[in-house]
Amino acid sequence: MSDNFRNLRLFEYSPLLQILVSLVIILGVGFVLLVILLIPGFLLFGADISLIATPSSAFGSNELTFLRYMVIVQDIAIFIVPAVIILYLMKTENNAAIPDLKTPHLKEILLVIMLAFFLFPITNFTGQLNSEMHLPDWMSGLEKWMIEKEDKADSLIDLLISSNTFWVMLLNIVMIAVLPAIGEELIFRGVFQKIFYKLFRSGHSAVWFTAIIFSAVHFQFLGFIPRFILGLVFGYLYLWSGTLWLPIIAHFINNAVPVAGTYFHVFDNVSYSYNLPWWKELAELSIPIFVCLVILGYFRHKYKIDNEANVPYK
Repeated sequence: MSDNFRNLRLFEYSPLLQILVSLVIILGVGFVLLVILLIPGFLLFGADISLIATPSSAFGSNELTFLRYMVIVQDIAIFIVPAVIILYLMKTENNAAIPDLKTPHLKEILLVIMLAFFLFPITNFTGQLNSEMHLPDWMSGLEKWMIEKEDKADSLIDLLISSNTFWVMLLNIVMIAVLPAIGEELIFRGVFQKIFYKLFRSGHSAVWFTAIIFSAVHFQFLGFIPRFILGLVFGYLYLWSGTLWLPIIAHFINNAVPVAGTYFHVFDNVSYSYNLPWWKELAELSIPIFVCLVILGYFRHKYKIDNEANVPYK
């Protein structure tokens, strides 16, 4: 069985078959591993998986610990382990290691860190616009369901990132920033964006299509636009750099800053006003947008000449 697994040359399959096999691995391995890892959680904490459907501020430390355990297990079982398996099967025989994880230069890392921070005002603004959008009256039932689902997700996130000790805050960063950044980038950019590039024969189509899926699968519809923008940025970082570490770093900062900011009460006195005239709002966003475009332009220009050699989709 192990020999047959090692001989599975997924990189030789057609893109559609690669997608199918990848989904089977994600769902099959992910489900089995999730069940295996959740059993100790049930025994240790004596909790119920239904807790995630009814988050409450009345939860005790035991329930919160179990919820954190569930989130960590989910990231490992559904994203990280299946992604590593798929990437291993997709690498050619000439590659001793996964080429998507080559180490970037320090200058590139610093630029991505700057990019991630300048993205915050853009995603905050587009998130506010997204939340104020309304569906037609005949879809009011769907809109109500979406809002209720969004409120539950927000309540769960608020519970998870609340921390009264430094060590809990570090655990929250691992749970909400480190593991999702690694797992989601491995799956969405490392696996599916690469496959979509082969399918569409276009880097731009692969980036945009992956960004749509990336935003949609979070099932937080009122935050679809800002998450879609993040998906585009992460996708182009991977497309133009050839390494997953840069989108992982940007993804990590996007998730870690709110967690750390909540613990250190950075956002307590921060408020956003979106009732300004459109030209003032545009003026406030002009610098962040300009900086983001310049940084992304740097990566595009740097890899434009040798794009064929550096893009990892071939």
